[in-house]
Amino acid sequence: MPKLEMSIALTSITPLSVGAGGSVGSLADKSIVRDGWGRPIIPGSQLKGKLRHAAERLLGSVGLPVPTDFNDTKTVSAIRTIFGTGGGERARLRFSDLIGLPDGTPADWHPNSPSERRSLSQIRPSVSINRNRGNAEDARLFFQETALEELVYRASPAISGDHKTLTLGHAALLWAALTLTDRWGGGTSRGLGWVCAQVTVCWDGVEVKEEMLKSELRTLLGGR
Repeated sequence: MPKLEMSIALTSITPLSVGAGGSVGSLADKSIVRDGWGRPIIPGSQLKGKLRHAAERLLGSVGLPVPTDFNDTKTVSAIRTIFGTGGGERARLRFSDLIGLPDGTPADWHPNSPSERRSLSQIRPSVSINRNRGNAEDARLFFQETALEELVYRASPAISGDHKTLTLGHAALLWAALTLTDRWGGGTSRGLGWVCAQVTVCWDGVEVKEEMLKSELRTLLGGR
């Protein structure tokens, strides 16, 4: 069976906020998610969900079928082949966490002190906006933690797996979804989460060039 490995490096152009759902031990009302070493991350679950959404939009834009919902087991689609369904079909691929570190820092580096941990993030004052009136909500000032800009979120491989139904066209679809997704995390309407993506695709241990990926993507899309 062919083996797919994709290495990903997302360089944040603006501060990035992937919420942890709590703020224990922090002055912020909204904290970012970190790994066990205190490094900011983009969880593998968000990577998978974001790419599924982008791939569905790409296929739908050229009139190709996409599942009607997560539990759709009837629609035959590249989405179902790659990501599986909620109806018992598991994803063919594994999606790893992307760890955010300053550019040039070794991948196995981790903070040795609370000050080093805090140096990777900042706390920003924010306010909720009433979208109907276009002004600030009353008593809705809060403090939001964000990871610093220019951190590089990477994993090698970030996506991996093998299955007899996977093709290079499916890898090309993931590559396109990654390169076309330029905003991650929350607060994108306030300018947070803009990134620049670098993606390396290896198929059976051989790096696939961009022109080949484009060709395989055109084939998958039926020439559209």
